[in-house]
Amino acid sequence: MARHRESDHSEQVERLLEQANDLPHGPTRIELCEEAVRLADSHGDLPLAFRARDELTTAASMGGRPDLLIVGYTWCLSMFDRDEDSGISVFQLLWKMKWVVAAAPRFPEIELATVHKMLDDMERRFRDHSGSIQPVVGKRRSVALMTGDNAEARRAHKEFMRLPRSFLSDCQACELNSLANYWMDMGKRTLGIRKAEELIVSGRTCATVPESTYADLLLPMLRVGRAKEAMAYHHRGYEKSRRSSIPLETCHWGDHIAFLALTGNDARAIKLMETHMPEVESGHDPLSTLSFLRNMMVAVDCLAERKAKIKMRLPAESSLANSTGEYVLADLAKSLRSRVLELSRQFDVRNGNDDYVDAAERALKIKKKAVRVPLK
Repeated sequence: MARHRESDHSEQVERLLEQANDLPHGPTRIELCEEAVRLADSHGDLPLAFRARDELTTAASMGGRPDLLIVGYTWCLSMFDRDEDSGISVFQLLWKMKWVVAAAPRFPEIELATVHKMLDDMERRFRDHSGSIQPVVGKRRSVALMTGDNAEARRAHKEFMRLPRSFLSDCQACELNSLANYWMDMGKRTLGIRKAEELIVSGRTCATVPESTYADLLLPMLRVGRAKEAMAYHHRGYEKSRRSSIPLETCHWGDHIAFLALTGNDARAIKLMETHMPEVESGHDPLSTLSFLRNMMVAVDCLAERKAKIKMRLPAESSLANSTGEYVLADLAKSLRSRVLELSRQFDVRNGNDDYVDAAERALKIKKKAVRVPLK
């Protein structure tokens, strides 16, 4: 009878994971994986609990839940460290470690020392397994950019460009996308734009590349006087992103919204705010939320120069929402600025600098580059 119950729970877990894998990435897929984890845990089935969490980490990474990714992966890594002869794939663990290290700085409550310890542990494991630390140095560059350490970003970039690729390196599409973002984040907009467009022309793709690339290009191109060309990227990128089975990070929707407001496409900007604010308010990625809200602040400030009030549907749980659905734009802009600065300060306290507050204060300067570009 005990063997029958064991078989039953194993079959139930496998059925849940099969159902999850048949779905696009998103909340329902994650929920099915979480249920599989709970069921395996309740039966004390460690191998099955590992398999369910392995699926959960993938679903969480692709479905916008970096919090669940970090927790699930930590459990899997701990199980591997207790028994390295368990048959667990070292390659899969190290590959997903890149996701986790990139996710950790997105939470201001995770201390910088903890993030750096994670990077050091990652480097040790990559040296032991593959001998190449090129992927680790790439993550050091990304973490430095996310935490406002430009000196470390420059150092890591120089080292990264000298190192050979390995079987644990990101795909070339992701590496090129990261390179373009590095140059744009470091203020070399023209070079970053050129690298991003080279990626697009190359036809290389990955999970959210080039969908995220299109979004990343919009505001830098507007800044250098190429808003009309950027409009084509808005159309192409937004539609591709909406059709994709892997959700785009919420920060990128903000890029599209700010770009539309800066090019005088008010109705479309308002529509996209209504569409994506529920996702932002229910989200679990503080850094992505901050980026979205900062761009929404730009958009609303632009609209306030042309209109006094707008009608807009915001989720009831939003701190920005009211019961009437009518918003005085100057007041909404003020509320957004307050919220952006509050979240920015949380990151700056963790990072030990003023990078995010400075970014918030500089954000509205892009309005000087505003130019009307017809949507069609």
